Amino acid sequence: YGALAILSDRQVGTLNRLLAAPIAPAAIILGASPAGVAPGLVSMTVLIVATTLLVGATWGPPLLLTLLVLAAVIAAMGISTVAASVARTPQQAGGLNAIVAISMAVIGGVFFPLSQAPPMLQAISSITPHAWFIRGVNTLAGTSVELADVAPSLAVLLAMGIVTGTIGLLRARRSLVA
Repeated sequence: YGALAILSDRQVGTLNRLLAAPIAPAAIILGASPAGVAPGLVSMTVLIVATTLLVGATWGPPLLLTLLVLAAVIAAMGISTVAASVARTPQQAGGLNAIVAISMAVIGGVFFPLSQAPPMLQAISSITPHAWFIRGVNTLAGTSVELADVAPSLAVLLAMGIVTGTIGLLRARRSLVA
């Protein structure tokens, strides 16, 4: 939502007013970021609470799960920011985000267990945040889980978010200044 907000602001003319104000372009872009974090955290919280209450799912230690969800949302925001920085309209960005998310979900093992996938797909899946989130959730399902056990998933998810988010923000900033 954060990256889409910038596109929407551009379309309705709000962005021009923001750029005319004594506000750095980076502040405008970073100011839209919480709009992307909040829906991701809310939707994941609803998913976790609903599956816990309705089907008795156990997600592991709450603190480690919270860290994993936050890292996954950051990764999703970064990827979404790159996708939105390529689009010219909010509608294009929404469509592109959906295509990227569903494609990565398929590759990342959301629709079928990666253990049943061909070896090549298993290898390729490691480029998706979905596979790392699932790996982290599977790790949390173990007994006596500690931070070190989920650290690889957390590190990769955060790295994905930081790298793709930086690329997306630089692209967005360049389009604001240009």
